[in-house]
Amino acid sequence: MHARNRSRSERLRGFTLVELMTTVAIVGILAVIAYPSYTQFVQKGRRAEAKAALMENMQLFERHFAQVNTYAKDSATLGTVWAGYKPYSGDTATGTNFKINAQFCPTAVANADQCIELQAIPQKGDSACGTLVYRSTGQKLNIPNGGSTAVSTPGCW
Repeated sequence: MHARNRSRSERLRGFTLVELMTTVAIVGILAVIAYPSYTQFVQKGRRAEAKAALMENMQLFERHFAQVNTYAKDSATLGTVWAGYKPYSGDTATGTNFKINAQFCPTAVANADQCIELQAIPQKGDSACGTLVYRSTGQKLNIPNGGSTAVSTPGCW
């Protein structure tokens, strides 16, 4: 009788296959629910980095404009955008989340050098907003992925 009790108690140790499979299923369900929220959180953080880089660069452009009265390199080269800004977001150019591009505003035809448009181009994809656009006129827009026109999408700025 003692041998029978011992073998029964040995069988009660550990987990059964059904218990393990139930645990794996629960963890899988939680992961499926949590992963989209996590990626959305990461994307919002990257967008905040891009916005900060756009604002910082716009301050540099405004300082330059105050000194030479143009967003161009100087009054002699009005067709060339001033290049004294930081062309990436973050601390270093390697591994940056956004590339920063500057160009004259497409709507300012007569005085093109009097309006500048900064673009934060995502290097790791942003399906919701695409490229963030900030103009010296104060407009905050975005160019959706696959688009060419700047629009205002709620939640991007």
